[in-house]
Amino acid sequence: MAKNRVTTNRKVVAFAVLALLAIGLYQLWQMWPTLVIEAGKWQRDVNAELADLLYDATENPLLAGSYLIGFSFIYGMLHSLGPGHGKVIVSTYLATHPTKVKASLYLTIISAICQALVAIALVSVLVWGFQATMQTVNDKATTFVSLSFMLVVVMGVMLCGKALKQIVQTLRKPKLKIKALSAVAVDGATKLNPASPSLMLQQQHNHTHSADCGCGHQHVADPQAINQASTLREYIGIIITIGIRPCTGAIMVLLFANIVGMYWMGVISALAMAGGTALTTSIIAIMTLTGKKIVNRYLTAGSNRSGQSVKLAGYYAQLVGGVLLMLIGILLLGGNASGISPVFAV
Repeated sequence: MAKNRVTTNRKVVAFAVLALLAIGLYQLWQMWPTLVIEAGKWQRDVNAELADLLYDATENPLLAGSYLIGFSFIYGMLHSLGPGHGKVIVSTYLATHPTKVKASLYLTIISAICQALVAIALVSVLVWGFQATMQTVNDKATTFVSLSFMLVVVMGVMLCGKALKQIVQTLRKPKLKIKALSAVAVDGATKLNPASPSLMLQQQHNHTHSADCGCGHQHVADPQAINQASTLREYIGIIITIGIRPCTGAIMVLLFANIVGMYWMGVISALAMAGGTALTTSIIAIMTLTGKKIVNRYLTAGSNRSGQSVKLAGYYAQLVGGVLLMLIGILLLGGNASGISPVFAV
């Protein structure tokens, strides 16, 4: 009776959460055009303020430059609160994969720094190396943005493939294979079959295998090492997918700084933006991990589900996350025809 009551309460809570989520998504859909227009206006105001600070820095580099760096840091924090594929990638991955807080912080910080470095490298090469115009810089940056969105789709496909593989392996029942016995008991004594493979193996290796036996053979694959290698590849993929998209705010401030002859100040400002972006994205990552931990604790408390069922639930969540990334990447690719959009910046 108590179990039925707990199950009913869980279903009610789950339904309420889904209903609130559906209402929130519907409201966001209704408000989206207004948010896009307001984001564009805010972006123009911020651009004008950054340009004024850069002009002031030519006369008073210390005071105005300090204001510029502080304003750039705040700009990075606020700018990263808007809709962005970087936050979606990080949040989706962290919500559907077992990740520690320390690793997630490294992931967000390195991704934000890579965005600033890509912007600095892009503008420096085009402006200083090829004397390119602002329109050319914008066109090249848009190419990088499109490439980043395509990588989002690729990452979604990879996550879906990984999830499907794990689901199939979990559902597949292991088959017990019996090999030929190498030892038989005769008159209370154990004798080996001379033709058995085990005897041949024993003749080659007449010692006990261990991690430190030194025979040069890989006897057992280390699950932790395999998991770490897989996770490292996924982290690198996430960093490349996010970092290859140059920060639009950094490109803008670098171009303004080049016009007023203070390019080095623009580089510092771009790195300050990366710091603000990293701070906000790290907070979002920690909130995602905390929420996932609370949900897992709630769902597993008093649950009599088997370990296989819990694993399958996690793999299905990864599959949904991969599909979500694919859809977002396709939508971003379709909405990127007009150039760099400040709305989708990380």
